[in-house]
Amino acid sequence: MGDNLGQYRKLLGIIAAAAFLALGACGDPPKLRVDRAVLVLSPVDSNPSALYFNVHGGPRDVRLLRVVSPSIIRSEMHESSKDTKSGVMTMTPLGQITIPARRKVEFKRGGKHVMMWGVNLRARRLGEIETEYIFSNGDRVLVNAVVQEADGTVPDERKAL
Repeated sequence: MGDNLGQYRKLLGIIAAAAFLALGACGDPPKLRVDRAVLVLSPVDSNPSALYFNVHGGPRDVRLLRVVSPSIIRSEMHESSKDTKSGVMTMTPLGQITIPARRKVEFKRGGKHVMMWGVNLRARRLGEIETEYIFSNGDRVLVNAVVQEADGTVPDERKAL
């Protein structure tokens, strides 16, 4: 009887430990978020600047509908690609972009990006710009993006401060 009781207690201990580990693994669900946002200024003021960032998917698939900022005139999402036959780079406007659950989507040079026209002087002087990412599930994510010249340096307006 004593051996059976000891084995029973051992089995209960194993079950309790497994349940504890399973509950700990659940944790908080992933949160839809944006990070590493950088606005690279165009060398020509009348040309659009390019915004790059990462979107980390939450618990369900969503679509990024648009990116806006009070410091710009307008924005458009695009994707650059290289034609395999001709080697020519092309840029295609994107109306929306699917963000898969629990996955990262990169907006980077030579790929997906947001073009921004008319970046105001205040954002250039501050070295950052407030951006808002609007998703199909109603989420709106605010992120301050770093503002850089095309060569990665701080904008000329900021150097003078």
